[in-house]
Amino acid sequence: MILHVGDQITLAAVKTALGNREYAVHGDIIDVHLPDGNQIIRIMFDGDTVEDLRQIDGNTRVLVKKLTMVNLNTDLSFALALDILKTKCPDRDFSQVTGPTAILPNYHSAVALLADELANVKGQTVLVFVGNTKTAENYLRHQKIDFIITRGAAFPNCINLIPEDFPLSCQINDLLVYSLTVHADTAPVAEHGALLTKTKKEFIMPLVGECVVHSLHGIGRFLGVKKMDLTGTPAEYLVLQYDGGTMVYVPTDKTDVLSNYVGEPTRLHRIGGQDFANAKQRVRRRLQELSFKLSELYTERAKIKRHPYEIFADQNAAFAASFPHELTKDQTKVMDDIYRDLQSPKIMDRLVCGDVGYGKTEIAFRTAFTAIMNGYQVVLLCPTTILSVQHFQNAHNRFTQFGIRVAVYNRFVTTKEQARLLDDLRNGQIDLLIGTHKLLSLTTDNFQKLGLLILDEEQRFGVEAKEKIKKLTPNIDVLTLSATPIPRTLNLSLMGLRDISVITTPPKDRLPVITNVGEFTWDWLWSAIDQERARGGQVIILYNNVQSMPQFTAKIAARYDKVAYVHGQLPTAQIEQTIAAVYEHELDVIVASTIIENGIDLTTANTLFVINADRLGLAQLHQLRGRVGRGAVQAYAYLTYARTEQVTEEAMSRINAIKNFCSKGAGFNIALRDLEIRGSGEVLGANQSGHIEEIGVEAFAQILAEIAAENQARRNNNL
Repeated sequence: MILHVGDQITLAAVKTALGNREYAVHGDIIDVHLPDGNQIIRIMFDGDTVEDLRQIDGNTRVLVKKLTMVNLNTDLSFALALDILKTKCPDRDFSQVTGPTAILPNYHSAVALLADELANVKGQTVLVFVGNTKTAENYLRHQKIDFIITRGAAFPNCINLIPEDFPLSCQINDLLVYSLTVHADTAPVAEHGALLTKTKKEFIMPLVGECVVHSLHGIGRFLGVKKMDLTGTPAEYLVLQYDGGTMVYVPTDKTDVLSNYVGEPTRLHRIGGQDFANAKQRVRRRLQELSFKLSELYTERAKIKRHPYEIFADQNAAFAASFPHELTKDQTKVMDDIYRDLQSPKIMDRLVCGDVGYGKTEIAFRTAFTAIMNGYQVVLLCPTTILSVQHFQNAHNRFTQFGIRVAVYNRFVTTKEQARLLDDLRNGQIDLLIGTHKLLSLTTDNFQKLGLLILDEEQRFGVEAKEKIKKLTPNIDVLTLSATPIPRTLNLSLMGLRDISVITTPPKDRLPVITNVGEFTWDWLWSAIDQERARGGQVIILYNNVQSMPQFTAKIAARYDKVAYVHGQLPTAQIEQTIAAVYEHELDVIVASTIIENGIDLTTANTLFVINADRLGLAQLHQLRGRVGRGAVQAYAYLTYARTEQVTEEAMSRINAIKNFCSKGAGFNIALRDLEIRGSGEVLGANQSGHIEEIGVEAFAQILAEIAAENQARRNNNL
């Protein structure tokens, strides 16, 4: 079916013609999603008349161009693709072309299989769209297949490698077009149930040469997708190579037996299952040995008893009423877990993992309130000065109306103020102390009755800081908050040696941040700023080079007004003044270092643009993305890097993990992905090296879950 503007046809008839294609209906509008996931064909009706046809950007929902015709009989992406082909082959006549002559096999990223086809091409014009990967270039050069890297018009009668995306492989008369662009989609994160379900994620199509983990055979190398007739019906199979060159073929509709593997393993497994089973048994044995060592440490802590907390229902209800929002389902469950901990004579050691902006601060405040009502002093330790100031301001507004005394201890506090603060702390005149690393110089002797430590964003504290924290908290309750707990912390919780609560329910009306990844261009930055300013919002630009930040900001300020920059080396007064200007919306664009990673909480900042995202850690990227999208407005994050060939494989894994886990409540999955990328870590020490490379993260998490059940049973028997 071919649609033209003005055609008389019902909306229902168009839906029938679309068949199984992905589309959404909004009143008199049908949005048809193209296979690349980034573009939409919008069909607008006026009654039973096609009023308008448009191509829409799938991320921004901004109009790309108006269309006069859409062919529903062929792949809808072809209407978009034809314009690209016209620019690549300006010498060809496409005027009579309404669809491809033939749809060619989908090679995904399987350049090794495509190479066999290209080796037989003689005298034809071939376009190979490779996206931003150099895999095809390197492989074809190794195979001694001649090609030309083409950025403009294609060279006739040659194989042209084009570093751009393209939605399909097809043949148009004698023109051959191949797309090696990988479009990896992930399913939405499910509601939190068993911990094991949180380790499961959709299989992401790997690049040729990357490794995957088969649930039976273990680690193999992906060689591409091949069409074969193995059962009497031709079908596409993922080709996996194992130790000794043995091949395993997995149907493309059975990828649930596969999981992704990041990095390069020390070796591939032998097929049959025994080799993989032996590897898992070795990992299990080592983890059990480690678990026993850790159990001894945690058993000693578990022996410490204190008076159970009393839960004052009336006071708690009054404090809860001062919070302007209702708790989400997960927040309520977490508070039930914490109250259960506090009413036990055991010392609490609970990790609360909740996505950025999902209400961990309210959990911390309610826990602190209960501790203070029971006569204890509370310390809230956070990683940055900005965050400590924000927490103090919020806490002061919430707690002082109940007669609770709150103070802040950071580098903004003068020497004279510090001395007075320490006196008040010893005399019990301060109930809640909020501060940064500076607090770690204190000991229990500085307090009258310290009972609870709340550690906010644990992944930001180094090993040395955590050793000081241990000295501060040998016999007190500890509540750890994190959006993306570091692998070592996650290990402890998954082993069942620490209690864990997960918040995956988003606040009402919260939308996931739409994340885009690509090479940096000034035009892309200007477009992002223009789009955000047009709707009255603010833009945060993460630029982590302090030396060149003034020059970078000056270039932006030459184009826009209300622009400033901030970083940690500036005078304290200037930092405070700039941040205040951001909060007061006196600035439209703020260029900042990672000083803003924790602390800036704005409902009007809904665009984040990160320069050199490949140089940042996975948890950092996730935290930074959490600086935008705090309200009900759609937010956007742009993660950029300089040039593809300058980005390491691990760095690209990090930023792609952020893009792939862009759904609501992604923090826990981000942590698991970080566990996969960096390794599980030596839990007792600082080294991030472990056993995970032997078996992959899902098998590793399965073993952790089993050990957790064993440890939990042992802990229950010792109560």
